Amino acid sequence: MWSRCPSMDHLKMQRERCVHIVDDEARVRDALTLLLSTAQIKSRSYASAEEYLASNKLQEPACVLLDNQLPGMSGLELLNHIVATTSNSAVILITAYGDVPTAVLAMKAGAFHFLEKPFDAEALLAAVEEALSRADEARDVLQEIEEFKARSRLLTQREREVLALLLEGLPTKLIAERLEISARTAEHHRAAIMQKTQARNISHLLRMTLSLGHLNRDYSSAK
Repeated sequence: MWSRCPSMDHLKMQRERCVHIVDDEARVRDALTLLLSTAQIKSRSYASAEEYLASNKLQEPACVLLDNQLPGMSGLELLNHIVATTSNSAVILITAYGDVPTAVLAMKAGAFHFLEKPFDAEALLAAVEEALSRADEARDVLQEIEEFKARSRLLTQREREVLALLLEGLPTKLIAERLEISARTAEHHRAAIMQKTQARNISHLLRMTLSLGHLNRDYSSAK
């Protein structure tokens, strides 16, 4: 029985490394699981694209080792679904030897890498290590946005109004005029926003706010 990949946990200081293996051949899944374990990488296996989709909500970046030749939905079709649903997942597509057209389609569709069968163990582990690093970086960004979202709930209605005008690119003076408040009061609200959200600077504040909007749209489309 394969060890289960952990879900995203914002309180964990050290994230476990895990790869999702999607291949219809049990012997291949066994071999990949054993190979990954030699590098202290946990894994979870699936016999089809449908099984993978049934077990994962696709709401966070993941590292996926995906065979293209699958019963039912193909690996390329699953790749397209993952890319369309989850930003920054790192998918390594496994193709038959010499299947260059599929490899090209995979890279155009957003695959992180592709490997041809029979693949070299060292090359596969190197690709997986790189893919895990990318997925971890994406999770770190996602966690930062989620933490910003939690802090944003501390904003008052007026502070939200000021933030919305900041997103429009308005300077403090024009924000004050739009809300019919003094410039000093507008500055006070802006300072309160920075303090409550723990934004490092105005650029960080705006970037996180815009990213939060994209995150909310991605979650809505995934449901």
